[in-house]
Amino acid sequence: MTFFYACTPDQPSAPTLNVLKNDITIAAVGNSLTAGFQSSGLMEDFQMNSYPYLIAQQMDNSKFEQPIIGAPGIGSPAGMTPMYLDQDGNITQDSLLVDPIFLLKNALLPRPYDNLGIPGADLYDLLNTIDGSGGNPFFDMILRNPTLLNTTQLQQVALLQPTVLLLWAGNNDVLGAALDGGDLDQITSQSDFDTRMESILTQLQNDLPKTVIIMANIPYVTDIPYINTLDGVFLGGIPMVFDETLQPVDFSGGTYLPLVTSETTVEHITLVGLGAYQQGLGIPDSAYMVDNLGLGQGQAAQLEAGMIAAGLIPTGLPLDGSMTLTSAEASTIKDAVDGFNQTIASLAGTYSVATIDANALLTELNVNGIDGATGKFVMVDPATTAFSLDGVHPNNAGYAIVANAFIGKINPALQLETLIPEVDISSKLGQYLPPSPKMEIGKVINNVRILFSRKNVR
Repeated sequence: MTFFYACTPDQPSAPTLNVLKNDITIAAVGNSLTAGFQSSGLMEDFQMNSYPYLIAQQMDNSKFEQPIIGAPGIGSPAGMTPMYLDQDGNITQDSLLVDPIFLLKNALLPRPYDNLGIPGADLYDLLNTIDGSGGNPFFDMILRNPTLLNTTQLQQVALLQPTVLLLWAGNNDVLGAALDGGDLDQITSQSDFDTRMESILTQLQNDLPKTVIIMANIPYVTDIPYINTLDGVFLGGIPMVFDETLQPVDFSGGTYLPLVTSETTVEHITLVGLGAYQQGLGIPDSAYMVDNLGLGQGQAAQLEAGMIAAGLIPTGLPLDGSMTLTSAEASTIKDAVDGFNQTIASLAGTYSVATIDANALLTELNVNGIDGATGKFVMVDPATTAFSLDGVHPNNAGYAIVANAFIGKINPALQLETLIPEVDISSKLGQYLPPSPKMEIGKVINNVRILFSRKNVR
């Protein structure tokens, strides 16, 4: 991405303190979840539903500023738009035909943005990163350095001196491991996480002594549709050949065929695996059934013919390990989240910071739903899903749920005479209707994990 200030003759002036004059002001730092990222991208329509913006709206704060990105938006990977549903219900993504510089509508704002969430940022980035030299263009667009004096997210929010600071970070210290099918090297070590999170809170409290900080913990990254949509295809802990309703196929009298996977003890198949399955990977052909399942040639040929007639593509080729999570990998990822959340809880007590239990919130969404919204993938539940097309990030309804959780902590923390009202979640449902998404997933789902991969970094 071209560094956009090189093309802009008028530069924002250096920030000053106390630029916001409202009695109650709000700011936010974090990652893609704070930015309002949806469907593998960022654009104005999504940002108007980021949880910090929704909260500001509920507070009647008209001066809340975000780095507004005009249509068609900026997607992941670089050079792409966000995902969208075409007129036939296909999840698709286009090439970005304009320099992203021209999409940032308020680049000349002479102070830091109130929403400083940066897609792809981890704890290290909050403390240290000032630009996109590491390959993530969102750092350049949101931090706007060197004009804003080569400052980090934390340093910029200190210039704002908000009444309330929303902090949701740490997700990306483990997310990439799950999205890449159990690449455990992408998990930040517990000791590094502890040190960085404490440094973040120390710096914030030193720089913002009068600010009320509200912090959220980390959901289980295996509880998102990108990871758990195909959990229903498992029987007895083994993934089976399944149909378009994502249910195991009973070929005859309780006869099921196991999927072909390169890993054993598979516990989850990712959405990338679903896309590969729809192209034939993981589906046993007659030769595989004879050689590996002990079936006779006649029975194997009959089963293969039946699968072909049903629209499946038997290849006998395995789903790669990058498309699946084993039970050991899932357990290690869960343990990491538990360890990180223990640190967050401990530090929240030490620093007297109110905490949102985002982990429990996502569990509740998956088990019982919240205010009519569910945690299912859009192909399964387009009418009431709280997730966007990428299966990782919330949609409008999902961010409204998050906003309400923060509002539930802000109200008692500020002891307001007039409480901040909750967002009406019902008004956010049905974002993807019409048309209904097809029960197919294209190759674009492979792009979801690129921004959040931490391979070969730090």
